[in-house]
Amino acid sequence: MSESIHALRKFGLRARHRLSASQRRCASRRACRRLARQPVAKRARRIGIYNALASEADPAFLSLHLRSDQTFFWPRVAGSNLVFVANTPSRLRFARSELGMAEPVAGRGWAAAALDLLIMPLAAFDDWGQRVGMGGGYYDRTLAATARAPGWRRPTLIGLAFEAQRVAWIPARDWDVPLDWIATEAGVYRCGGLAG
Repeated sequence: MSESIHALRKFGLRARHRLSASQRRCASRRACRRLARQPVAKRARRIGIYNALASEADPAFLSLHLRSDQTFFWPRVAGSNLVFVANTPSRLRFARSELGMAEPVAGRGWAAAALDLLIMPLAAFDDWGQRVGMGGGYYDRTLAATARAPGWRRPTLIGLAFEAQRVAWIPARDWDVPLDWIATEAGVYRCGGLAG
């Protein structure tokens, strides 16, 4: 199974890289606009977001639709999991982590359970909400740890991607946590089908 996951990751990464920077920017903007119109995004107050790496779909365009009662939280690696740091009025400072991602250097780290919505990067996705990430497992471990906490509440999970990263099927592994929604430039898909 790991060979097929590796092949799916390579497929998704190649699909992302084939898009020009202009195409990725335009598609990211369109996907964020579509996502912002969904009731699940309109209701959210605490939104986990990420700083896009290389050719990833960029959630920064969601800031164009952010209301004053909504707050973004960025991931920071804490051991083998992620914590999420809120944007503050003094603005966050970011530094490049050992993994190559820009993460907040200071600020209180919140558990994923504190979020209403968690937007996640991916290499490939299928219509059933399975995703292939970059292979580090940080999001899956973080969500598994959240699920073990007393009185846990899982945020709504949304993958942000380009339509070109869609594959027919991704085999689920025991530790995988499926997405609830996937937002691309072509639509916002609820796990199992097109939502809007």
